[in-house]
Amino acid sequence: MRLYLRALCAAALAGCSDAKLPTSNKTPPASSPTPAIPAPADPKPPVVQPSIPDRIDSMFVHQMKLVEIPADGFSLASDAVHPDIACPPALWNGAHCWLIYTPYKNSDPSLENPAVLFATSDTTWRTPEGVRNPIIPYPGLGYNSDPDHAFDPVTGRLVQVYRVVTDTLNKIMIMSTANAKQWTKPVVAFQERAHDVVSPSLIIEPDRKAEVWYVKSGIAGCAATQSTVQLRTATPDEDSGYERSHWSAPVTVDLTIPGYVPWHLDVLELSPGAGYVALIAAFPRGANCATSDLWLATSRDGLHWEPNAMPILWRTMATSTTRSLSTWYRGTMRYDASTDSLDLWPSAMATDKTWSVYHTRIHLSSTLAMLEHVQPGDFKPSFSRVNPMPLHMP
Repeated sequence: MRLYLRALCAAALAGCSDAKLPTSNKTPPASSPTPAIPAPADPKPPVVQPSIPDRIDSMFVHQMKLVEIPADGFSLASDAVHPDIACPPALWNGAHCWLIYTPYKNSDPSLENPAVLFATSDTTWRTPEGVRNPIIPYPGLGYNSDPDHAFDPVTGRLVQVYRVVTDTLNKIMIMSTANAKQWTKPVVAFQERAHDVVSPSLIIEPDRKAEVWYVKSGIAGCAATQSTVQLRTATPDEDSGYERSHWSAPVTVDLTIPGYVPWHLDVLELSPGAGYVALIAAFPRGANCATSDLWLATSRDGLHWEPNAMPILWRTMATSTTRSLSTWYRGTMRYDASTDSLDLWPSAMATDKTWSVYHTRIHLSSTLAMLEHVQPGDFKPSFSRVNPMPLHMP
């Protein structure tokens, strides 16, 4: 008990003693604040990769260049359609590459007559000295169209085919030249009912075997709901030219584009034995050929083709709209195996109905690899710019 009391007294005295001590004026140190928990940072927005159509469009927006073409002596204008280029291994009559095209002012078929030019650059084409274009006159009945040409590797002659259209027939004419000035008299290579031979594309192999691909669209022509691509071949005798050759019966190749109607095409052999690439002008089924886009397709043998799931040039891309182009049309190609570059010269109609030729270049392998990754729905046929047909479409 005492011990308990003593403890209480001691505690009381201590309390009294503490009460008599002076009060300190110093503020007791503040306790350290609890660190604030930072708000969670906003998550980084996902990186949106451009779509394949956007990537393809961006390849062309700035590098698509207008080709300078002189006025011909008949139409007196520079409107041009159906270009085709041929480049022999060596200089030929002073130029590396030669061009065939048809003038086409106001989409007038009487002016659609093959003319020949040579290239001073990829975007500047000139009339050869001593040549007055067009080299084929207006036929009077019907009209000319769709020229294409290639070099004979043995004779060195430039061989040209073109199409004559009458009310009932399509005639494929053929002729050749050693200098682009004097030509042999055009003769009929083969013919079919209208319009079963459209846009012939000629290749001549090192062994002189000639191959011609063309479109069979039937009487509906530019408004057909379906078409097929045909192939014929011919090999001249050693002592004769292609004007005297016999052409094979047509073979249907499997070059189709789902939902589209192939209308014009150009076929290029990458190198002997390395396969082919085709540039196809095709329009959505239910539209017409004034509403065409350009597609690429490849083949190992020229018979079995693999088209891509979307075109390489189309009407609603920025490359088209910034140039006021309402349709892409038949074009031509040149391939450089050393750089894997594919030069393209498409023709196109503008909203003011003028016709021009453009030039661009792509890396073939990487472009095809990109196109192979297109998924259904990445590209849809556009009917938003379906054009009324002019009085005549080439």
